[in-house]
Amino acid sequence: MNALLARLRHLWLGLRLLSGLLIHAQQRQLLTEMRHLGRELPLLLQKPLPQAMAELETMRRERPFPLPPEAKTRQLADLAALLDRRSPLGLCLRRSLLRYRYLHELGVPVTVLFGAKFAPGDAPDKKKVTGHAWLVWGERPYHEDDENWQGYTVMLRWPKGEIGD
Repeated sequence: MNALLARLRHLWLGLRLLSGLLIHAQQRQLLTEMRHLGRELPLLLQKPLPQAMAELETMRRERPFPLPPEAKTRQLADLAALLDRRSPLGLCLRRSLLRYRYLHELGVPVTVLFGAKFAPGDAPDKKKVTGHAWLVWGERPYHEDDENWQGYTVMLRWPKGEIGD
């Protein structure tokens, strides 16, 4: 049921943004830029994570227009992450890194959290480790459903020292 609701939310996001994308060339250009960066993420993440995050922060592309307000920038980053279905990276990682990169450019003080937890494995007596990435603003999850991040132990935060344990 949760998977169905998530897919419906993804579809709704695309439908909400469609009219703006049809009318505004700048939004289309920004979405294209975000999708291009999303395709570069797997190569970038072959580096140690702190180095990759530092590079992600400094990546700037010349564009003849400013970024849209925070909510629209976040929504376009979410759509770019959703559309990259062939990526070897999970949706949460793509979404968190794209959000972080563009919100950081806007000056929004978000922090990326990388967490892990044990989950049921393939057999009743086996467990596997699963990971998740999400953003926080201050100490509050940033546009993230509680069930997506609760139960994860934070292994790394970027930038470091931005929130308490």
